Amino acid sequence: MEIPKPNPPLADGIVTLRPWCVEDAPVLARAWADPAIRRWCSVTAEATVEGAERWIAGADGCRQDGLALDLAIETEDGVVGEVGLGPIQWAHERAAVGFWIDAEHRRHNLAAKALKLLATWALAELPLDTLAAEASSENPASGWTLAAAGFTLATERPPKQAWILRP
Repeated sequence: MEIPKPNPPLADGIVTLRPWCVEDAPVLARAWADPAIRRWCSVTAEATVEGAERWIAGADGCRQDGLALDLAIETEDGVVGEVGLGPIQWAHERAAVGFWIDAEHRRHNLAAKALKLLATWALAELPLDTLAAEASSENPASGWTLAAAGFTLATERPPKQAWILRP
């Protein structure tokens, strides 16, 4: 099942969520090189502009194939992070969510705002009834972000936490 692009782009006056474009590749490559993002997120080993360009080129195919939807988080400062759905388990009406924010823009609640926008849209527009996230108990900022976006802690088995959101 193809995942539609949010149209118009999701926005709250502070953050806008939009598809990645090739001009964003340098920002994405810098983020992939960030030790904190590398530690807590699944990112490619190829943290280069060329690798980011290839990833961006393939992102729309993943969306069209119903596998994932990855959106850039943009503020007045430009692209500051990413939020996404995937993998999606259509048969179970469930999707995982993930996010990251660049080092300069952390601790400004931007990821929570982006997650809330994406979750509200996904649960209203897609045949999903549960969004889930996994976070490390060693990374409390992720838990705070998920809680601020409306997710609740479902289970904790250190070092992992499972968070869920249902309408």
